[in-house]
Amino acid sequence: MARRFRPSSSWALLAAVALLAGSVTCFEVPEPEVYDDTESATLGVAGLAGRVQDRESLESDVETISDELTHRNPDERRPLHRQPSARPVGHPDAETIDGPVHQPQRPPFDTSSLFQHHFNTFFNTPLETGFFGSGLPGGFGFFDLHANRPWWKGENVCTEREEKEEDIAADDNQEVAVNGGTGAGVFGFSSFNLNVESCAEKQHKYVCTSIKNVNGRKRTEKITRQCCHGYGRPRNGPPNAHCEKMDLHSVEDTAGRLGAKEFIATLKKSGLEATLESEVTLFVVPDSAYTTFAEQMWENNLVAFDPSARAKRAIDFASMTARDVILGHTVNGSYHIEDISNEQLLKTELPGANIRINIYPRGPAAMAREHAEHPYRYTANCAPLVKLNRVTERGIVHVVDRVLVPARNSLMDIIEGRDDMTLMRTFLEMTGLDKMLREQGDDKHFTVFAPNDEAFLKLDKDIRRKLKAGNGCAQNILKNHILDITFCSLAAVNGVKTSTYNMLNEKLEFEYAMVGKKLPSSGTENPIEAMEEDPSVGKKSQRLRINGQALIEESDVVASNGVLHVIDSVLPTESGMPISNTLANHNLTIFKQLIADAGLEDEFDGMSNKTFFIPSDQAFEQTETGRYWIRQLKEHPESLRNNAELKEFLEYHVVEPLIKTCELEEKTMPTKAGQSVRVNLYTTNPVFTTVMNRATVNCARLTHFDEETCGSVVHEIDKVLDVPKMNLLETLRSNADYSMFLRLVSETNLTDLLASEDSGLTLLVPKNDVFLEVNAWYQETLENKEELERIIRAHILPNVICCTGIVPSEWPFVRTTETIGQHQLKLNRNRRPQVQNAGITKCDVVARNGIIHEINDVINVQPQRTASGNGGNSSPFPNFGRPLTFWFK
Repeated sequence: MARRFRPSSSWALLAAVALLAGSVTCFEVPEPEVYDDTESATLGVAGLAGRVQDRESLESDVETISDELTHRNPDERRPLHRQPSARPVGHPDAETIDGPVHQPQRPPFDTSSLFQHHFNTFFNTPLETGFFGSGLPGGFGFFDLHANRPWWKGENVCTEREEKEEDIAADDNQEVAVNGGTGAGVFGFSSFNLNVESCAEKQHKYVCTSIKNVNGRKRTEKITRQCCHGYGRPRNGPPNAHCEKMDLHSVEDTAGRLGAKEFIATLKKSGLEATLESEVTLFVVPDSAYTTFAEQMWENNLVAFDPSARAKRAIDFASMTARDVILGHTVNGSYHIEDISNEQLLKTELPGANIRINIYPRGPAAMAREHAEHPYRYTANCAPLVKLNRVTERGIVHVVDRVLVPARNSLMDIIEGRDDMTLMRTFLEMTGLDKMLREQGDDKHFTVFAPNDEAFLKLDKDIRRKLKAGNGCAQNILKNHILDITFCSLAAVNGVKTSTYNMLNEKLEFEYAMVGKKLPSSGTENPIEAMEEDPSVGKKSQRLRINGQALIEESDVVASNGVLHVIDSVLPTESGMPISNTLANHNLTIFKQLIADAGLEDEFDGMSNKTFFIPSDQAFEQTETGRYWIRQLKEHPESLRNNAELKEFLEYHVVEPLIKTCELEEKTMPTKAGQSVRVNLYTTNPVFTTVMNRATVNCARLTHFDEETCGSVVHEIDKVLDVPKMNLLETLRSNADYSMFLRLVSETNLTDLLASEDSGLTLLVPKNDVFLEVNAWYQETLENKEELERIIRAHILPNVICCTGIVPSEWPFVRTTETIGQHQLKLNRNRRPQVQNAGITKCDVVARNGIIHEINDVINVQPQRTASGNGGNSSPFPNFGRPLTFWFK
């Protein structure tokens, strides 16, 4: 029978409790992180030394370019804030075409609504465009119609209409989710003839979408209004600035003005002049970066940059030509950067090569600069886009700060092809994670912080052995290095700590540090000679550090399904360490030593999908059983090897499966030793009694919890768990001090109840000395069978209430619990736990089917009233059932 707490209060308070309770759905976990204003709102990645400063200066130069018409107004963009549940950074302007059921908001002076026309003018419009606005001299703007007309209803606006009609599924419960634009909602389509409309405005377009149910078919109509080609809106103009004519140039002239003449020259030499007359999006490279790349490739004999040269070096089948490089920067169609979503792949004209676009917020310092009008930074294959949305006569040009090498290999292909990642490749294959890193598709994007072989060799040999075994520990260690988003170096901001979450949902923090380049590790080179050959040796430079430990050695190795960064150390994680390491790290030394001396360390370290309830060292010192095992450790450690009693004791603290506090329920759970432990949940809140914020296992309280280890979880408890050998009746018989109470129980024929293994009872037992003080009453009661049964039933609770679950309670928040005789007993704590008129002198004697509390008085209850207005309940307070939602403290 499930235990029920019955808190009492005034009826007015009950309504508040019923309304507010249940809003929390979890046990209390460690304090939530306070957002630090110095912290970036999203992810962070580092680049190579010196690149950040150059990149910032390049971006500064970009913002001074006068071609402002096609840039977004930063005031219309909301910065992103990192949520623990949210993973990838979405596009800041992701278009939402659906909204709640209503008509789109009409702008002021819309002649289709005369009522709205007048009242919006006076009350709903900004001051500068309202009645007392600045439309006319003296501030009056009543007749300034054009000042209030939205830009998308003005001149030079082109409209595109798309329609789609499809069948509606026969399921009457089918729903259509509607988000953004002018609101959000979810609506059924089969049951109602709904007309769902929503509009979303961007700097350069206004999109309205209508979804209708027409004769059982869903019709979607999308209308896009934007400035016609050759027209644009000033980026720094007023919100209702209309489309103005732009001074457009050819692709070639535009690229030349942006400093990409060498790129265009190569395009022409490669026979791609027709590209300049097509509607394309071209990612051009500045002359300095393009020339440097060309020289490096020529030296490495990878690319032939002069197809007409007479002496051309031999190129293997896998090499690229200059034509390939240009095609890898060319995308068919016009793509405004704000129409592209985060992680979107743009198919280039080079077969098998895509450009992945990613979006990251700027840092606070960059946002504070006057020229940093864009709150977001964009990358193409992790290369920064430094100039955006240069509209030409035939397309759009974006400037990228380096040549985009086509990413045709998967992350796993790249790891297999590197000589410094043989161990990483082996561990991925042993754990099966290699298959994940080979996956391809628009929705497949990963980031791997890959330790090189030297980093893995620094690990303890036992951990390397577990990695090679490919068990749960190995998977957790490797997943600690993998993200399910594309994490480019541009995301990191110098001077700001940046964070994201890995595949274990554990936080990774990134910050720049001044670090000197290490001397060569080969061992024979003279340090002075090494510094002469490489001037950067020994000098400090800014490098990105992860979790204060691992440094990124090589960044932005782009793959077809993500990006790889090479790091110099393995990132430690509790969830990747065996139980023995976790016990040592949390100072649970006695239990750890017992495991080791029993010869069970390998067995415990190899366990997975387990829940460990580990007593603290203090718990061992405070209990008789704990002190016994401490003496054995000190005096007879050799006797603990292969000790069956110790093995049972240790395994009684291990439960399967893995259960965190949020998932705990009131029930018995089987242990590895074969017997069960009983989990109970309690509340300490006098008002919100449906919020369970305390948990016990066999009445041992969980004090620290949810410490992850290799495939398992550790909860620390304040008592040692003894394996109960007897049921409640046997426990009464085994203790001579309980003999008088046992005689009363026997006279009432309740012995079968106390012997039942299926019950979970709390027995309130006065010792013999209590009955001896009232011996005359005791003898009289033995003769009155009806009174005797009433009294004994008042000492038996139908559920387990441990002492830790009895907390102070004052009127009007009086806590009560019900006995099997339907008596209401008050629960309180004043120096010691109290039940009705009796104090508990000894807590939590655990039996197989319940617990016993020793009390210092006989429970005094009034005879049950059979006729009452509340169904026989003598308490004037209502009862609350066991809640289903929990929150832990």
